[in-house]
Amino acid sequence: MKSLIKKPGETKVSTSNLRKSQRIYTIRSLNQAKIKAIGYDMDHTIAIYNRENFETLAFRETLKKFIERGYPEELSQLEFDPNFVQRGLLVDRQRGNLLKVDCHKYVKIAYHGHTILSREDRHKIYNSKSYRAQDFLSVDTFFALSEVQLFTEIVDYMTKNPKSIKKTFEEVYADLRLYIDESHRDGSIKDQVLLTPEKYFIRDKHLPTTLIRQIESGKSLFLLTNSQWAYTNAVMEFVLGNDHEYFSNWRDFFEFVIVGASKPDFFTGSQPFLEVLPDSNNLKVVNGTLRTEKIYMGGNAKLFEKLTKFSGDEILYIGDHIYGDIMTSKDHLNWRTALIVEELAQEMDKLEDLETIKQKIISKLSEKESLEEAIQILRSRISANEHQIHLAQKKSDPKKISRLQDENAKNQEQVDDLAAEIAELNASIDQMISTRSRTIHPVWGELMKTGFENSRFADQVRDYACVYTSRVSNFRFYSQNKIFIASYDAMPHEF
Repeated sequence: MKSLIKKPGETKVSTSNLRKSQRIYTIRSLNQAKIKAIGYDMDHTIAIYNRENFETLAFRETLKKFIERGYPEELSQLEFDPNFVQRGLLVDRQRGNLLKVDCHKYVKIAYHGHTILSREDRHKIYNSKSYRAQDFLSVDTFFALSEVQLFTEIVDYMTKNPKSIKKTFEEVYADLRLYIDESHRDGSIKDQVLLTPEKYFIRDKHLPTTLIRQIESGKSLFLLTNSQWAYTNAVMEFVLGNDHEYFSNWRDFFEFVIVGASKPDFFTGSQPFLEVLPDSNNLKVVNGTLRTEKIYMGGNAKLFEKLTKFSGDEILYIGDHIYGDIMTSKDHLNWRTALIVEELAQEMDKLEDLETIKQKIISKLSEKESLEEAIQILRSRISANEHQIHLAQKKSDPKKISRLQDENAKNQEQVDDLAAEIAELNASIDQMISTRSRTIHPVWGELMKTGFENSRFADQVRDYACVYTSRVSNFRFYSQNKIFIASYDAMPHEF
């Protein structure tokens, strides 16, 4: 095949020289030579949003509906904070709390509105007993950030003005979901987005090259999005239209285009495919095969596999939604998966700058472990001596009693000194961890960590994604037939 990429003088970048934010990270080994079809989600995958602009718009439009439905006019003063909510959090709608949880279900950070919960409160409410994470709302998508931010602001307002809103936090969240859905249905949000797409989307100039390289390597590309046709067409035209002489239309990049897919139901359901008739906005039931020049709506994965002859691990699906894109397609179909973790682009650059402080923390943790072992040895000696003192008292042996008591006094003095050193170390470690975390995110810290433990989000990524990276165009740095090799998966006893 003649190359469609005309870039004279272009030199191939060695993957070893890539910035960490440009790399693809492997959890499960993936041989791309065996991939026949690559599917893409649209929002926050192919189409990169200007998140702050979009989330501010969604926040303001939804807030208007609260006030229109009788909520206090004072709420109009609430402001969107782009640096408060993070993906991977859990929302306790009943109590109005926002939680960051580690991979062991331990709640490490919790906020009620803008008030942080103390360790004692966290322990009492969540960590002293078991809870089911599925009883809480999981902040899996970028679209949920403005939603949860607005809930947090209203919770904070209700806490400071206890008689202002005569509803429970759970009822407020139910209203919030209703008003957000209305905002999307009535065009309050999407009409403004499409009016000035340059304000709400970031064009990735390397995206066409990336897709072309996949096509040239023999992969069939398909678009699978929950967005409806009119919105999909406008967004894709902006982010991908007219960028290459051989592709006059964004649809030329994709063999199949499926809109209104209703993921995750697409991966588990049995709804039929409908053909979209763009000129009339009508739909008709599909009988027979899927044709590349057509636009389809709905459908289901099993039927897609049957009609396209692609199946299971021959398909790589790339999306940003850990549940709707990655977990469900992996669990029910054994599709290979690539998760787009957009936050890594900023986080990884910061983490590289913070490597020195990380190594200092690790060194101090090792020092603390040695001191704690020394304390335990001394305390064991004290305990043994106390037992011997008790026996010596029975035998009326004052010399032995005196010697052992002197020895224990010295041991206790050493214990006190070591305990003081550990207290200083703890304060230093806590300060460094806090500084490091807040440098990455001012409230919640690193996306994949809570302190030095993996976060619940990281645990989900590890369980369901084959590979992950910060954006689609990072695939251009790698051979389209590359074998991504997972690192040795060691248990703690193997180190």
